[in-house]
Amino acid sequence: MQLELRHLRSFLAVADELNFTRAAERLHVAQPALSAQIRQLEAQLGCELFVRTTRTVKLSPHGELLLPDAREIVGRADEAAAKLTAAARGEHGVLRVGFVGHGAGETGTEILRTFAAEFPTITQELIESPTLEETQRQVRDNETDVAFVWLPLLYPELASTSIQTERKLLAILEENPLAEKAELAPSDLYEQPIVAPWEHMPAEMLEFWMGTLRPYGRLRDDPNAKGIDECFSFVTRGVAAFCVPESVERFYVRPGVVFRPIADVAPAEIHLAWRRESRNRAVPRFVELARAVIAARVDNAAAI
Repeated sequence: MQLELRHLRSFLAVADELNFTRAAERLHVAQPALSAQIRQLEAQLGCELFVRTTRTVKLSPHGELLLPDAREIVGRADEAAAKLTAAARGEHGVLRVGFVGHGAGETGTEILRTFAAEFPTITQELIESPTLEETQRQVRDNETDVAFVWLPLLYPELASTSIQTERKLLAILEENPLAEKAELAPSDLYEQPIVAPWEHMPAEMLEFWMGTLRPYGRLRDDPNAKGIDECFSFVTRGVAAFCVPESVERFYVRPGVVFRPIADVAPAEIHLAWRRESRNRAVPRFVELARAVIAARVDNAAAI
């Protein structure tokens, strides 16, 4: 015996409403058609499901027995259909999100939270990278699906959209004479030791971040450090300064460390990057939502 879902849906509608007219309206079918479906189901099962009078409709004992199973069958069918539809639309599965340091700060956090609220069936897996270059390489090599990356973009396989632009700041000890200045010129830093991932960055990325500050190349006293915490360890010991995007000042507070803006340098810009040929259907959903969040933040800022 094969029960048809449409018959079970009709049965549930009448069982809920206990009125054929209201059940037919709920299902958007004519009442005679609904009555015919119930009769067909009863004939197939060999029992009456409802006790009908001229004024009332009630579930029969057989109808009471069928009710919980009918709800489970229809519910599971709807759940399976929803899962398949969500998967086809890129609304189900896993999205691996790469980041380095504090990611995209408050904006990145808002994007992640909004995406989790709108697409609860997609699991976000956050993957932290030790360096700026590594974050991009992981997307290129399909180890992550999207990532918050700092420009410049290193690989032609990646597409990106802008998240935010920030000033570049210098993190230094407050005892450093440079801390007395409200703003620093690149020439102020020509002889100031600067810690950076000198040996872990490709040339184009080093040029973008350090080129204006080191027009004649790396100094002998410029320490190499891989991660942001390691870089700050040199700052807190007074060994070197550290060039960072503006948002780092809010996320990496260190006792005795101050931040000063650097004039006449290209701003730092963070993008959301993804592989152009990504097959993860959640990627375009995430990109679309990120753009919507950015647009809303811009509109809110303009309204203030």
